[in-house]
Amino acid sequence: MATLQDIADVVGVSKVTVSKVLRGKVKGSYPRSAAQAERIRKVAKELGYRVDWRARALKTKRTNMIGLLSTDKLATHTHDPEILAGLVEVFGSAGYHLVFVRVGEGTSGRDFADARFDGLIIDYHIDPEELEIIQQAQLPAVVINAPSPADGIISVMPDHFEAGALAARHLLELGHRRIGFVDSSESEQAIWPRHMIGQWRAGIRREMKQAGCLDAFIDIEPRNGTETETPETYQPLFDQLLAGPDRLTALIANNGDRAVDVALGLSRRMGLRCPEDVSILCMVDEKAMPWCNPPITSVKMPFLALGREAAAQLIAGIEADGGDRSTENPPAVKYPLEPKLIVRDSTSSPPTGDL
Repeated sequence: MATLQDIADVVGVSKVTVSKVLRGKVKGSYPRSAAQAERIRKVAKELGYRVDWRARALKTKRTNMIGLLSTDKLATHTHDPEILAGLVEVFGSAGYHLVFVRVGEGTSGRDFADARFDGLIIDYHIDPEELEIIQQAQLPAVVINAPSPADGIISVMPDHFEAGALAARHLLELGHRRIGFVDSSESEQAIWPRHMIGQWRAGIRREMKQAGCLDAFIDIEPRNGTETETPETYQPLFDQLLAGPDRLTALIANNGDRAVDVALGLSRRMGLRCPEDVSILCMVDEKAMPWCNPPITSVKMPFLALGREAAAQLIAGIEADGGDRSTENPPAVKYPLEPKLIVRDSTSSPPTGDL
């Protein structure tokens, strides 16, 4: 197998320079670095050079491994493909490897607190016992798409308040004043963390208050106890809120299923057209939204940028840590990312008689 010295001999540079380039440390360490670094990488590839990770770990006290905490509990992870793409892109460019780590009942602490990882990505939610293990191990960590659970854990998430405000402003500018928010049922709400939806509602309510129509904002939340949620669970509320002269003229759904199966499906059963009679907007731009009939206006969360930013923040924390886990953790910092409104055919001005 080719060695660092083999590459150095071919290129005509020192072994130290080759090592710096292949570790991504070329910036500021070698004059005319761009061309030389490209030459070193090319020769390394031609010679079939492979990093001896065990030797590197012994020397640097790092493994270049990042743990992505995963769970079998649906309520505590997202693993959005765009988030993963952003994480893999930045970690890969910096020479880190991303590894899924299963956590849950009977496994807490055994897979991410044994010094095999340089840092951790927490996807959306973490249980208290796992948080305690991270703090005791003093592992650099970043939580994505959720508030920071503790000092020392950076939070990178979309600005969910602004997402709700974007949705409301769009409908208000079209002329809507009676707007409903299609939320999960009472039993479903007990399962999922609510920080995103809570911020969406707060953003919507602020915009409607400023427009002088907060009293016309209605939460559509079936109180179905422990029943399984179906579109029919919402039918009594739709019969009440989407009929008569003071009916709602716009609906904001908290996810794609409720946008399509509940908001669009039930309103059509009632003989209402979208968007002529009722406008529909979804708070998550899921892949199906452009293919619905009509295509559904949605809020696009910056998940690719979120993954990239989370990876960059964790790498910065690892590099600053210098491998010394005895230092105190820094205070938690939040890095909000701006959402974007994708306007499609499901929203328009309300019927003339409702203006």
